[in-house]
Amino acid sequence: MRLIAFCLALLLALACTESEQVPSDPSYSGDVQPLFNMSCVGCHGSAQQNGSYRLDSRTGAMGEGSDPIPNVIPGKPDSSKLYQRLDLGTMPPSGPWDEMKVQTVKNWIAKGANDN
Repeated sequence: MRLIAFCLALLLALACTESEQVPSDPSYSGDVQPLFNMSCVGCHGSAQQNGSYRLDSRTGAMGEGSDPIPNVIPGKPDSSKLYQRLDLGTMPPSGPWDEMKVQTVKNWIAKGANDN
């Protein structure tokens, strides 16, 4: 009986780990935009654009804000303002994102910031 319980617990742990993996080639619409919708569009959406920056669409995320640092440079997350702010935890103001969310955005930018 203990062996069965142990096996079930192990399978459950593995299933949870698999579902929480960072996508290596994230989909913008399926993986990235939902993150922005949860934490960003309240301040960077159609009604309000703090820093002249919008995150309610891919076009907005790729656009320019009020400073000369590019928001997203496809293939170069470390040079992209969006990733820098998420990685440093300066955005969103409600608190830093967990590593999975930050890495999802980083991987999206690294893979070319595609509209997929």
